[in-house]
Amino acid sequence: MSGFMSLGNTIIRNNRRKRIDKLERVERYIGTESSTAEYNEASDYMLRKIRKQLLEEQKQSRRKTILVFVIVGIVLFSIMGYFLFIHEFANEVPLIFQF
Repeated sequence: MSGFMSLGNTIIRNNRRKRIDKLERVERYIGTESSTAEYNEASDYMLRKIRKQLLEEQKQSRRKTILVFVIVGIVLFSIMGYFLFIHEFANEVPLIFQF
């Protein structure tokens, strides 16, 4: 058991040495030039192209969603129709046909 504990202590000590302190982390985040974003000015053509691409992606997403709902609906109605009209229960009459 003591070997396991000493191994754990060694790992913790090594991790502390490799870790940077909070102040250094803040300095790295604020002080670097990579933290400021620089964007090139977009032309009207580029904006129209991006807008057209986004609209096309939304249209495809809507088509996929509708297709999934249609397939799930067909499967559910098929199963329900099978059990209501085709499948014969042993000695039972479905509730829908009871008067």
